[in-house]
Amino acid sequence: MEQINAKRPMQAFINPPTPSAGDPVLRICTNDRDEMGGPVCGKRGGAEIKVELEKGIEERGIDITISTINCMGYCSRGPALMLDPGTSFIFQAGPEDVPEILDIAEKLAADTKALDP
Repeated sequence: MEQINAKRPMQAFINPPTPSAGDPVLRICTNDRDEMGGPVCGKRGGAEIKVELEKGIEERGIDITISTINCMGYCSRGPALMLDPGTSFIFQAGPEDVPEILDIAEKLAADTKALDP
């Protein structure tokens, strides 16, 4: 697994897609409830990042599905995103990271398409 941007707040751990692993999906945690009062992705900007990602995906014409997930268990490292196929993760994302996340999503979509016969 390759770590990208270790010196920046955002951390991306990107795995290559595998053949026949399905269509590319970008999942973002938007959980905004934590009964214990701890950090949660939705309250750290997850929902806002999702809106910006949706705009960017449409503008760029990226062939990837974006969906929300209620919790991935990485609350202290959120907002958390997961990209499939390949089970890659992005942690501590912020609105300023959206262009880079879109670059990663675009590459994943292209790499996944290249694997399909």
